[in-house]
Amino acid sequence: MMSTRLHFVCGVALLALATPGAAHSAEPAAWYEQPLATANSVAKAMGAAAGSTWAQIAGLFAGRDPYDYMPSQLSEDDRRFFATLDALGLQLAEIKVGGGTFSHSLYRFVAAREPSDVDIERAERKLEEFRATSGGLRNGAKQRIAQAILDVAGDKDFVMTAVVIELWPWPSVQYEMSSRSRPPEASERRVISATQQ
Repeated sequence: MMSTRLHFVCGVALLALATPGAAHSAEPAAWYEQPLATANSVAKAMGAAAGSTWAQIAGLFAGRDPYDYMPSQLSEDDRRFFATLDALGLQLAEIKVGGGTFSHSLYRFVAAREPSDVDIERAERKLEEFRATSGGLRNGAKQRIAQAILDVAGDKDFVMTAVVIELWPWPSVQYEMSSRSRPPEASERRVISATQQ
């Protein structure tokens, strides 16, 4: 008797689920398909993040192709940074890249011209755009470097002659400044005297 009643209840339950007009026939499909799609998206995102992280870690130790450090291959943030330096009359003159235990990249900028007041204003606008569009610790370091170069550009006693910037693994800088009132060196005196004759 108990077995017959159990078969009857199970049969009614299966019939209710199989009936096209049943109240829950459309909902279970949407209910269980959504988590599967979400899980699939999460798995893909985690895989992409893991791949990106692994590429960065591998780049630290193995180094990348030198072409990856060319200005055309740099990130949009680095291009904004370089545009600020360009507005201040600093021109990219040399790129040094290397690998080993840690890969690194150095960019040497030399003064192509002394920045005018208009150049300084333009560089300030570019730096503000850079700050407004780029955040994070690495970009904060680049923004402080650009601000320091801007501060020297407005100085009347010293002039920035060159800047060496290491962008990878962490932004750092070396400034080369000359006094405006320094006496000319021997080689410079020879050039001056030769051009005056």
